Parts: sequence; structure tokens; C-alpha cells
Amino acid sequence: MKILLYCNRPKDSTDADTITDHIDSFSNFSKNRITVWSSLAGLPNEELLNTFDSIIIHYSLSFLYDSFIPPESLSKLRKFKGLKILFIQDEYRRVDYICEKVKFAKIQAIFTCAPSAVAEKIYHKLVPNIQLITTLTGYVPEKLLKVKRKSISERNIHVGYRARRLPFWYGKKSYEKYEIGKRFLEHAKKSELTCDISSEEKDRIYGNRWINFISNCKATLGTESGASIIDFSGKIEYDLNCWQAFHPFSDFNDVPASLLVADGEIDLQVISPRCFEAAALGTVMILYRGEYSGILKPDRHYLALEKDFSNIDEIIRKIKDDQLLAETAQNTYSDLIQTGDFSYKTFIKKFDDEILELIKKNNYQNLGKVTELSESSFLFKKNVKPRRSRLKNLLFSCKRIIWRNLPQSLKLLLEVTVLRKKVYHHLFY
Repeated sequence: MKILLYCNRPKDSTDADTITDHIDSFSNFSKNRITVWSSLAGLPNEELLNTFDSIIIHYSLSFLYDSFIPPESLSKLRKFKGLKILFIQDEYRRVDYICEKVKFAKIQAIFTCAPSAVAEKIYHKLVPNIQLITTLTGYVPEKLLKVKRKSISERNIHVGYRARRLPFWYGKKSYEKYEIGKRFLEHAKKSELTCDISSEEKDRIYGNRWINFISNCKATLGTESGASIIDFSGKIEYDLNCWQAFHPFSDFNDVPASLLVADGEIDLQVISPRCFEAAALGTVMILYRGEYSGILKPDRHYLALEKDFSNIDEIIRKIKDDQLLAETAQNTYSDLIQTGDFSYKTFIKKFDDEILELIKKNNYQNLGKVTELSESSFLFKKNVKPRRSRLKNLLFSCKRIIWRNLPQSLKLLLEVTVLRKKVYHHLFY
């Protein structure tokens, strides 16, 4: 089949590599004919779209804002007669708003990161008219398999970790990503451990520098990925951001209970792609106990740290035991990496099987014309992204870099005041 992958592929090393790895895996491993259309200017015209059998809308393009998917592109999706598939992440934000757009675009299947029982609760307004297929947020990058793993004894850092302090509207479980680093660092000061732990934006690491960093750590910290607040309307996010904006020095535990009623009602927690990175590089994981999508087992794949830090002394002793760390790292590498079960190649094979089943189930005929879409073809040249598209992408990247480096307290204040009608446009028409 001819498939158009509609996405916003960041330049290498300018963003989390998990995004580029995920996008590139379709072209690298699919048996189908994949054309990547990376643009913030929208989809090509209908003449070109009709040469495809299916369109994938990638999670790098958010339905939340028109700056990612313009209204005219949404209309083109609606008119497209082939199979339409959405890969989605950040599924805890403004769920009802997203569902309305999914309905409008007549999308037939969603690849969701949420466990099936949780996904049915999140997308209850869409089922049974749409198929929900469980996937992971990321897999084992091929390039990490070529990296020579350092032995534990060769590594200079005992524990390395980076995590943002997320806004409170993600819920208690997401706050734990920041909390585990902060609390561990406090305990590590009393030990002889060498730690490189930070939640500051200026200390973020990307690309090859990140790989080198993790490769030089004996161990890294972590929690499950996701959120413990599912915000259907967007009102929870707005109210919590308002409170946090005017209480910039507050801790999550200071938030009034009345604003956290939904926290934990629906809990979306999954394994993080960082777990696969650590496993591939031979770095031992120190994690809070959790499900981790049923993949990780405590004491075999990671050192289980209790959330109340009651076993921190035991964990510190284990971190100083290079032989124990080496055994744990090898167990994890054998089960998660050498098996190939969590490789991008395996992911795409499953995707190809899923899309074939969707085609059969919905009785789709081949819609794509026989015409080859190549860079030398007239049809492609006529639809190549114009200069204004490249300029728009450049401006978007610049704004994103500036925004990323602003203090979080300033971001929140701007979002709920000056930018309120832009950020929360669905609440303030």
C-alpha cells in the first residue's frame, strides 16, 4: 500500500530522539510504501492525497492547535476516502476536544499508548465506532545497538538523571518524575556516590551527548511515564495552571484538594522510552515500583526504590556493588534488547499486520493510483512544500527554543494571562 506519513519531523538532535526514531522507523522497516510529509503548512492538495491508500497522522502533529494541523488540512482528511490512522500521545489533555476532531476527520483507528482498559475510558465517546490499538511511546533505537557498552567499572558517574518539573495538572504520578531526583540527591549527599542529577532546563541533554551521558552512568533514575489526571474538558489544566502561576514557589503537596479531585480517577501510566535506552546502553535503572506496561520486573530488570525511600540505604549499597549492577544490566539487556521484542523493526511488523487487518475489516479497496510519487515526478514537484512552509517551520523552531528556555513560572503566568485565549482557545471562544 502507499501510505502518507503526515508529521513534524524535528531536525536530528534538536528534540527528543524518540520522535525522529519513531518517524523514521516506518520508512526503514515497513513493507508498505511510505512517503513522509513533514510540514506545519498542512497537507498537499487532494490530487496528490488521492494517490495514497492510507494516511497516518503522527503524534508529532497535535490536534490541539491549528499551528500544527491547519483547519483546511482537517477538511482534507475528512474528504479522504482511504484508511486514516492516528498515532497519539499526551492523551490526558483536552480529551473531548481531540475526540471531536477525530470524529470530524473520520479517523478509523487510533494507536494509543494507554492500556486497553484505560483507553476505553479515555475514548468512551468514540468506541465502538473507532478501533483502539495499543502501542508503546517508543522502542529500542537501532543506533543504540551499535554503541559499545562500557563496563560498569569503567563508568565515572554512579547515578545520572534529567527530569523536568512538570506543571501540576499532570497529577501526582507525573510530579514523581521530578520528586525522585530531588529526594535521591538529598540522600546521596550523605553517601560517597557521584551523582549528576538535575531538573533545570539549562542542564537538558540531547542527541549524542545524551547517549554519551547515560553510557557513562552506572545507574539512572526513573518512574512510569504518563499522567494521573485525565482532563476531558481542559478546565482542570487551566485551573491548576492559574493556581500555580500565582503560587510560583509552591510544592505539589500545597495544591488545594479541591483542585485535585480527578487525580488518580483514571491513571495512565506506561513504560518510558528512556527505559529502553538505559537497557540498550547497559545502564541499571532505579525505579519506583510500577507496572511498566508489564515489561519490567523488579530485582531482575531494575532496582525497586520504595516511594517513601524506606529502602534507600539498601539501594545505595547496591549501587556501590559493581558486580550486582553488571548482572542486573545483563539481565535487562538479554530480555529487552537481545530478544528483539521491543525493536522498531518488530513494532513496524506488528503495525503492517494491524493495518492489513484494518483494510480487510473495513473492506477497503486500493485507492491509490498507480502513479509513482518520486522527487522527479511532476506531481511531486507541483506539491513540494513552498518557501513559506520552510520559513514557517524555522519560525516555529525558533519560538519553541525561546519558549523552552523560559522559566516555568513565567510560562504559566503568560499562559493564563496574555496568552489565555490562544492557549485555551477551546475554553474561551
